[in-house]
Amino acid sequence: MNPESTAASASRRGSGRRRPAGSGRPRLRGVDAARGLALVGMMSVHIIDTVDPAGQTPTWAGWLFTGRPSALFALLAGVGLVLLAGGPRRPTTTAAGWVRSVVAVRAGLILLIGLACGSLDAGVAVILVHYGVLFLLALPFVRMGAKALGAIAIGWVVLGPVVYRAVYLGLSGELAEFATSWRLWHSPGLADLARPELLAMDLAVTGYYPLLIWPAYFFTGMAIARLDLSRRSVAAALAGVGAILAAATYLIGRLTVATTSIAADVAGPSGPDAARAELLTGTLLPILEDPRWFLLPTPHSGSTVDLLHTIGCALLVLGLCLLAASALRWPLAPLIGAGAMPLTLYVGHLVVLQDWRAEDGLLTEASPEAMYLWLVVAVLAAGLVKELLRRRGPLEAAIRAAGIAAAGKRPVE
Repeated sequence: MNPESTAASASRRGSGRRRPAGSGRPRLRGVDAARGLALVGMMSVHIIDTVDPAGQTPTWAGWLFTGRPSALFALLAGVGLVLLAGGPRRPTTTAAGWVRSVVAVRAGLILLIGLACGSLDAGVAVILVHYGVLFLLALPFVRMGAKALGAIAIGWVVLGPVVYRAVYLGLSGELAEFATSWRLWHSPGLADLARPELLAMDLAVTGYYPLLIWPAYFFTGMAIARLDLSRRSVAAALAGVGAILAAATYLIGRLTVATTSIAADVAGPSGPDAARAELLTGTLLPILEDPRWFLLPTPHSGSTVDLLHTIGCALLVLGLCLLAASALRWPLAPLIGAGAMPLTLYVGHLVVLQDWRAEDGLLTEASPEAMYLWLVVAVLAAGLVKELLRRRGPLEAAIRAAGIAAAGKRPVE
């Protein structure tokens, strides 16, 4: 899911680097470790219920992983794009053109793979199509520096929820049954190409990962990748800022749910306790007219607090992984290897989940806890094998080869 094939070389201090086979630049292990954590966290909410059977309390998966892993993936996608483009060193015009060509091919292939995965009955909101579009939208910005990218990221974080809410409410007033009739209600698939207007509306506004919101993560990742992520001081700063942002927004969100009448106002027949649990896990996405929406911590809602909280969590995880990658290279090797081939493992786990959810599948009888445990073991084992063999994942290798075949060899800078 990430186009990164190499990482920027700069300072020789800190966060763990290695040279993948065939690469002329070191790769940041900490970035891969963070992506591996995102993969493992994401799988938990694909398998484990986020609310307990009584519908009153979030489960451990609901507390920890709803919304955060996908946000981390999107932020790391932006990191990967800029690392490919030179990291702290901004690319020349020629090099930037090469990066755009390579990433455009990769983005197109990721988009097609995502559409194909949309046909799987895996019970997962597949994000690959959105990732492909995000990469394409970001291509004009690959030569920008940290300040310019940071300004775009901050602007998107501040204005994104406001614009998203205004657009959603405006369209709701103009289009009959907008909330239901202008949403796919499933992951985008190849068949949806025949309905371009509905597909575009789903991707931009009404779907699981509205593109009016999600570039905020991508541009944040691009901005921080212009810093020298190999420096321990930078990694520590990311972890510190992320911790403060995550804690502050967590407190604001929880107080909003606990001390206001919002849960009672949006409650259904199950009552306010169930609504409170659903608001905290994203099972219930509340009506946008209420201005308290901006303060809700609801995952995937696109609210300001949700956006800031998930960005803070992503920065915290990335900073800690960058700090730990050198000292814990081999203990983290399975996680690092898994994070270096996320597309292969993401698609693979969708195939497994389709079988698990089928009535006559080979894995149908497995409990959610057992399925999650076996998938985590399989992912980490595959990551360890990948690290030992120093080879790319199958899908990563194929996509990289296609990009280089289209763009040629990387120009010397």
